[in-house]
Amino acid sequence: MNKIDVLISPTTKEFVRICRKYFQYLESLPEKDIMNFWETQLKMLSDIYTGIFTLPEITARYSYDVDKYVTEKAYNKTLSALTAYIGGLDAFPDFSDLSYPGSIKVVEASLSELLTDVYQEMKDFVLLYETGTLENMNDAIAECVETFGRYWGVKLLTSLRIIHVNLYHQRYAESKKSHDLEIDIEEVIGDYDGEEG
Repeated sequence: MNKIDVLISPTTKEFVRICRKYFQYLESLPEKDIMNFWETQLKMLSDIYTGIFTLPEITARYSYDVDKYVTEKAYNKTLSALTAYIGGLDAFPDFSDLSYPGSIKVVEASLSELLTDVYQEMKDFVLLYETGTLENMNDAIAECVETFGRYWGVKLLTSLRIIHVNLYHQRYAESKKSHDLEIDIEEVIGDYDGEEG
């Protein structure tokens, strides 16, 4: 398989599509439905995590510093929107740096910041890849895989962990409320039946 076939393979194009869908979702958050948000994030982030392993192994050849497209203003706009959207569930305790075991300490982390970091990586990757030049497509893939290994892959996994906890905690709370309501209704019906007798 020659170089261009690798760069435009169906699996590579599918990964680009998944990444585009992700950053577009975060740029136009739907009407606030936090349960749907958690479910969508779990699905999309899982697809990104598994999808990156379908990318070809490529060495960056053409540029030492690949182009970046997400400006500080765009980053902050997305971060602010996510922070407001997630609300009180945004902050959580996490480890400061797992790379250096001797210096680990618990710090307050932000889910919206982690998601915005992943958003930035996905958008920079897709926009560079979609310039369509062989050089940029090559380096977009190489950079995406390299930064995944040392930077945003861990952020994505941490986000999944927190989203999992939030989703299932809320699901359990709603299920418990629904169960308690059923018990209350059964008690009322039982009282009513008793009066009829």
